[in-house]
Formats: sequence, C-alpha cells, structure tokens
Amino acid sequence: MNQYFRRNLVNIAVGVIVLTHATLTFAQHADLELVASSVLPDAPNPQDAAQVTPAAIDGTVKDVYGGAISGAAVTLENALSGDKRTLATNDGGGFNFLAIEPGTYRITITTNGFAPWTSSPIIVQKGAPYELPSIVLQVASVSNSVSVSVSQHDIAEAQIKEEEKQRVIGIFPEFFVSYRWNAAPLTTKQKFELALKNSFDPVSLTLMGAEAGYSQANNHLRPFGQGTEGYAKRFGVRFADDFDASMIGGAILPSIFHQDPRYFVKGTGSIQLRTLHAMTFPFICRGDNGHSMPNYSRMLGTFASVELENIYYPPGWRMDMSAKSLMSSNSYLLAYLTTSLNDLITEFVTPHLTTHKPKYVLPSMELILREGTPVSLVATQSLTAENAVKGQSVVFALARDLKADGVTVAKAGNKAFGEVANAEEPRQNKLIYLF
Repeated sequence: MNQYFRRNLVNIAVGVIVLTHATLTFAQHADLELVASSVLPDAPNPQDAAQVTPAAIDGTVKDVYGGAISGAAVTLENALSGDKRTLATNDGGGFNFLAIEPGTYRITITTNGFAPWTSSPIIVQKGAPYELPSIVLQVASVSNSVSVSVSQHDIAEAQIKEEEKQRVIGIFPEFFVSYRWNAAPLTTKQKFELALKNSFDPVSLTLMGAEAGYSQANNHLRPFGQGTEGYAKRFGVRFADDFDASMIGGAILPSIFHQDPRYFVKGTGSIQLRTLHAMTFPFICRGDNGHSMPNYSRMLGTFASVELENIYYPPGWRMDMSAKSLMSSNSYLLAYLTTSLNDLITEFVTPHLTTHKPKYVLPSMELILREGTPVSLVATQSLTAENAVKGQSVVFALARDLKADGVTVAKAGNKAFGEVANAEEPRQNKLIYLF
C-alpha cells in the first residue's frame, strides 16, 4: 500500500513537472510571437508601394522670344531642411529633378544676361509628378559699374560743332570766334579742320568770287587781262590770300606755338575791360595750356602771308624791299588797327547779330562742376562691363537740367561726351559719373 502510494505520488510529481514545462514552453512561444508582431512590419502590398514612390519636378526655360535657354543653373531647395540640388538645362531648355520626397520646395534659375527667376512655394505630394508652366526669363537690367571720364578732345569737338554753326545775321561765317570763355583747347588736327572749314565755306567762296568780279570790272591786277582766264586768275589770288592767312595764322603757327587761334568773347564786365581785351588780342592770345602768351601766330602769320603773295602776284604788283620796309611800319600799324577794329566789333556788335551761338559762360566760372559730381545721364548705346573697352567714346544725354550754383548750364537732352576709363565686372547697380 505504501509502495503503491509512493509510486502514484512519483507519477503525479512527474506529471506536474512535465505539465509545468509544457506550460512554460507555450508561454515563451506566445511571448515571442507577440514581440515579433509588434516589431516586424506587415508585408507590403502593391497598392501601398505605389503611394511612397518619390515624385519628380520638371520644366522648360525660355527667353521672351520663346527661344530655349540651355545651360541655365536650376537650383531646387527644400524649404524645411534647406537642402539644395542644382542642375543645368539641356539644349531644349528643359530640366528634370527625380526622386523628390514629399515636401515644400522653391526653384531658382540663373544664367548670364538674364534676370534671376524664383518660383513660388511648390508643394510636392507622394508619388505625384509636378510639371511647372513654361518659365520665361527677362533680360537683365544693367548691373555693371562703369567709370566714365570726359575727354578734352570730345569736349572740343562738340564746341567746334557749335562754332561751325555761328553766322553773322545768319549768313557770314564766324568760325574763329568762341563765346565760351572756358572752351577746351584744340588739338592740331582740330585747328587744321577749322581752318579748312573756314576757307572752303560756300559763303566765303561766294564773297571771293564777288571780289574777283569787282577787281576785273575795275581792271585791277591788269596783267591778268580780261575774260574767263583773267577772272579765274583774280579769283585764284583772292582765294590764295584767304587760304594762306587762314592756314598759316589759324592752323600751322598755332600748332607750332601751341596757341589757340580763336578770339574769345569776354561778354561781361566793364566796357573798359572788354575794350582792352579786344585791343590787346593781336598781341596777346591764349595758349593751349589756358595761359596768356604773346600772339606769335598772328604777328608772324601776317609777314608769312605777304611773302607767299609775292610768289603768285604778277610783276609790278609784288612788294619790293622798300614796300616791305614800309609795311613794317605804316602798313603793319594799319593792319593792327584794322584787326583791332574787327575784334572790337566782334566783342560788342556781332554777338547781337550772330545766330546759333551758345549762351555766355561767365569767365569766373572756371570750374562748373566739382570732380566726382554725379550727373543723371541716359545712355544712347548699350554699355556694360562685358562690351565696354577702355578709351571707347561714349555719348549720353542729360536726363535732367544740369545746374551749378543755381544757374542752368545745360538742358535736359543735351549730349554729354566721354570715354570709358575703366570697366569692372558686375557688382552693384549701375553708377555712371561724369568727370
């Protein structure tokens, strides 16, 4: 009995142990399955896979005329993270960003010669391609810094053009008179051009023809005879007289001695000072450096012209030594008085009769604008750092009236001449200074 009880007890204990072990094993498997189900994701299905496919953004870049712009830099920026991706447009102006994650983006396009373009915020959805409307870039406004300085040659050239329009009572030329007290000095080439312009002016040639006709009618210069040949000879010597005086006294000698051949109208001040200015001009002139100096050009030019006249005037009408000696006293005094009278008339009378003359510029206004003074200009030609060449002549138009000390010295629309002194790469907004 006891033995049978012990055996049953042992069997019960073994059963309990086995049952406990089985229970623990089952529990462990259940826990593992629970953990696995909470950690491992569900197997994807084809429909969910399509929803997480990254999107794409594409577009086309053109100019205002519809032409494709290739090589433009297109930058895609994530508005949240700030991450950027950049690519260049193809030959057709197109671009295509692939594998774009959902989010908000902004696109910027830049290229030479065109203004930058920036898109509004672009919201990219899951797996949805985004095609931008055709993008049109505008031509960039000038954003180069170009320093411009005025050339003395260009200033003088503009002033000569003014002087070549000056005519007494609108008929008789007055090219060797300047109404600008501070006129720019002339170059040698400009002195010769002005002298030639004066000699071959149609009105001057007409007057020479009339004088030749008067001389023939009075049988002056008798050896030349009458008829067409006689008239041609008289006209020839009259033209030679004027041409010699104009070229020698107005171009050759002024170039040698660096003097200005023009008479400068004072225009203001007392009658006594203006009279003194006119009476002394045959002896004192203005040098190319702006300073007063002896008027060698006019004094020596008179004698040189007489020597040339003896070459083409007929015998009996040439100056012999006694005549030259007489000229050195009485005749030269007469020439001086005639020249001074002409200068007095130019100072006091002809300014009221001359057409197309510029307004007076006071002698006291030696410097109209200080160096570096900004002037509003409108360019009449394309001028950028890419196409500007040092020394290149530039023409502008004044955008508004130019004033100095409250006085208008130039009207809006007047031309301003200059030349490029330096051209720099694009930096800031365009600033042009006239010096």
